[in-house]
Amino acid sequence: MIRLVHLKSLVIPLFAFLLGTAAHAQDTITSDGLLKEARKAAFEENNYGKAKTYLYKALSLSPDYADVRIFLGRIHTWTKNYDSGRICFKKVLSRQPAYEDASIAFSDLEYFSGDHARSLTVCKEGLQYNPGSEALLFRQARALNAMGQTEEAASLLQKLLSRNNRNEEALALEKTIREARQTAKPDSVIIIPPQEPVTNQDSLSADGLLLLARKAAFEEDNYALARYRLYNALHISPDYTDVRIFLGRIHTWTKQYDSARYYFNGVLQNNPGQEDASVALADLEYWNDHYTLGLEVVETALSSHPSSLELWVRKAKLLNASRRYAEAQVAIDRALKINRNDTEARSLANRIKESSYKNKIGLSYDYVYFDKQFNDPWHLASFDYTRATGIGSVTGRINYANRFKESGVQYELEAYPRISNTFYSYVSIGYSDKVGVFPHWRGGFSLYANLPASFEGELGFRYLKFSGDPTWSYTAYLGKYYKSWLFGARTYLTPSTYTSTVSASYNVSARYYYGSADDLVGMNIGYGISPDDRLNAIQLDTKEQLISYKLGFMFKKKLSLYNILSIDGSWFNQEYLPQTRGNQYQISIGWLRRF
Repeated sequence: MIRLVHLKSLVIPLFAFLLGTAAHAQDTITSDGLLKEARKAAFEENNYGKAKTYLYKALSLSPDYADVRIFLGRIHTWTKNYDSGRICFKKVLSRQPAYEDASIAFSDLEYFSGDHARSLTVCKEGLQYNPGSEALLFRQARALNAMGQTEEAASLLQKLLSRNNRNEEALALEKTIREARQTAKPDSVIIIPPQEPVTNQDSLSADGLLLLARKAAFEEDNYALARYRLYNALHISPDYTDVRIFLGRIHTWTKQYDSARYYFNGVLQNNPGQEDASVALADLEYWNDHYTLGLEVVETALSSHPSSLELWVRKAKLLNASRRYAEAQVAIDRALKINRNDTEARSLANRIKESSYKNKIGLSYDYVYFDKQFNDPWHLASFDYTRATGIGSVTGRINYANRFKESGVQYELEAYPRISNTFYSYVSIGYSDKVGVFPHWRGGFSLYANLPASFEGELGFRYLKFSGDPTWSYTAYLGKYYKSWLFGARTYLTPSTYTSTVSASYNVSARYYYGSADDLVGMNIGYGISPDDRLNAIQLDTKEQLISYKLGFMFKKKLSLYNILSIDGSWFNQEYLPQTRGNQYQISIGWLRRF
């Protein structure tokens, strides 16, 4: 039996421990708790990103919580995101113009950003509501001193110290001003260094500063200098739309999104639907996954600019990202009617087309003739069904082939899972019990990327299993859209199972889109056999590294909204035995039905 005194000696420490644990537990449910955690993250952990996360969450719970917004503005100030800080302070002061802390923080921001005149103005406005504020009086004196008005600054400090002769900030600044006066010599000779030659007189105008800002951003990759020049341009011309839009874009590129929205919305408030500002703001919302907000901006602008290629492309991009594929197809078709040679629109159209309809059925037939290698032609027929899903398209396919006087069937399943707006993938697997007509197993994986400047890329591997050891191939592809053209280059590298050498195949292609994404003509030139070529991959089942050359053409035509016809042809000059060559001719016809 446990004695009471022993039980007491156990319970009291346990109770104290539980109280201590509760006291230190995070409160991330209430706005007050989130503000407390934000202060801890900022001051104890020096983690401003974490602090901002807490503050944004607090504002979602209490949008008018002034202390939260002021602290968020201070963090923006400390991280030199001055425009974002201005937004926070102005929002508080618009609702509570007498809020002393907001005026103090706002004045600090302007002082540290170098705009001493604006800092002085903020102080004066705050002192109208808080005439006894020592903090605002000190900041007023500090701004005056920074502007060279030392006599006025000294007078204000005397006024402040008469109220509180222990104000450390005021005492330190008063000492600085006094020592500067004592150091100065009235008879000193002031030597003015020779002026540097002015290399660009336009730097004195808003237009010139905008030009120099573009140079700093695009040629020197110096966004800070570009912003500095744009701020100066706005000082000269506060309502210069192009300056505000470019400043917003720089804030977007440097991920200062609140500041960017401030400038874009400022333009749109004065000029609703302004095209360039709407395009820039739509881009910002797209990159932040705010597709609904981006669409609202684009729709408003399209009511004023219904023939804007840039706006229709943005609308298609936002709808595609929202997985509203049918609407995205309509939007990109409208863009291509405006300019079918636009590179970005063409690239986007090809990404949208595969997802714009829920269902697709395809039929194809291939005929292959050999002049020497085989006496009998080959026949290949395929039927496939594709379904668009939330993660990407999924296709089931049945292939029938007759070659080497034998017939066989192959079953395939492939998918294109979507990862993000930039990346998607390809996964496939195939099986046949008729080895010789088809590989016993085939599979593959690729990662695709929609790259900047209308490039696209792919890295992946392919797997073929015949009767012996499997064959692994590794593939890389790079494509580039240029106006109505798509140029591509692909290679397959296959480490040999039997030798230490590596076999390779190469292919370059060009497609010209004369209408929609389904209206094209093209050609390709290649060396070697591709493991993705269902007609010829079976010929990779050999120990010999034989040489083959290929020349092919393709034609595709949209017959109606739902039906597409394709015709392909190719010629191979192939070494089917060492030092023995023959020709192979292939023609195929296909039909695709979307619904």
